[in-house]
Amino acid sequence: MSREGMPTKAQAITFAAAWAGWVMDAFDFTAFLLVMPEIEKTFGVKHTASAGAIALTLLMRLVGGYFAGKAADRWGRKLPLLVSVVWFAVCDGAIALAPSFTAILVLRTLFGLGMGAEWTSGTTLAMENWPKKTRGIASGVLQGSWAVGYLLAAAVSAFVVPRFGWRALFVVTALPALLVLPLRSWVPESEEWKKVAKARPEPLRVLFAKHEGLLGRAVWGALAMSVGFGAYYALTGLYPTILKVELGLGAHETFVLVALFNVGMMLGAIVSGVVAAKRSVALAIVVPAGLSVLVMPLYVGHPPSHLGVGAFLGGAFGAGFCGVTPMLLTTMFPAEARARLVGITYHVGAFVAGFLPLATATLAERAGTSLGFAVMIVTSILELCLVVLVLATLGRTRAPSPEDAHADLEAEPTPGE
Repeated sequence: MSREGMPTKAQAITFAAAWAGWVMDAFDFTAFLLVMPEIEKTFGVKHTASAGAIALTLLMRLVGGYFAGKAADRWGRKLPLLVSVVWFAVCDGAIALAPSFTAILVLRTLFGLGMGAEWTSGTTLAMENWPKKTRGIASGVLQGSWAVGYLLAAAVSAFVVPRFGWRALFVVTALPALLVLPLRSWVPESEEWKKVAKARPEPLRVLFAKHEGLLGRAVWGALAMSVGFGAYYALTGLYPTILKVELGLGAHETFVLVALFNVGMMLGAIVSGVVAAKRSVALAIVVPAGLSVLVMPLYVGHPPSHLGVGAFLGGAFGAGFCGVTPMLLTTMFPAEARARLVGITYHVGAFVAGFLPLATATLAERAGTSLGFAVMIVTSILELCLVVLVLATLGRTRAPSPEDAHADLEAEPTPGE
């Protein structure tokens, strides 16, 4: 790697802070998924009730992402990061003391505010500061950190829950997020934001009128995120429940399979980020999404002897294309509106997709099928929809080249024009 693509110390610290924050965010979010069966048993609720909690979390994630974006465009990227980390750590940790399932719903809903704020601010700050030449790799590593957080949550859950119960897991979830705070204090403010900081942020309606095609980009981005997130949440939202309840696996076996899924996702994210930067976003999305349909039967246990292979390939193909997301979204919008529009498009997608676990559980319940079969069908449909969406806009979804990744966006082809 040439020196041109190497980050400075400040850039490396900034990226590490965003990376660690997203790891902790993923850790706290997925901890709930891993103990959904135990929580359902404790409070006597159905799969649809706990799946509904995911939708509430992602609704507030949209709200948190929007307001964090406004704050980041007005006061800088750092402040929302600091607030978000403390917020989601406290809300998730408080679940350990929840006296009822209603209390858990309230806390998970509030947790969503901090979760949305962290990604919006952290991703914008990290990608604005990273050297353009290696931004594709950085994009994949940054988004792949979600898999690291999920992997850590699975490991901690496998150790803590059998010994101390599910409540103890949420005590642990509050701790690592707080460790990120010292790192945050060392992070410099975004130079890109400083260039436009003196001007008061303009309302989005003014920016849409000012920048031709900007609204089309935002709409396309939200649609693409909705379908991509839909595939991910269909894959993962009920996966621990399938493994523990339908397939009768223990904590150790569940951990191994979740670990394989996230290793696959992490590697897939890095590869997709590189492919998007070197070749095109379309190629980085279409190939793995298409291949994921072929491995869905293995992923849900048909046959059970190939669950490990299915878990790894499900992560690599079914979710690994997420590695293009940070680079794609941050280079679609101008600096003066970047944090707001990145937050809106990303979290609109997450919110819409948040209903997929609930819809999938409802489908299985009403159709009388297994959760595994419902997950396979719903995920396959969404992956194919993503392929069609990207192919239909093939020339409009290419990643900017490393040399012009931060060039004025009006020069780039615009989705939706």
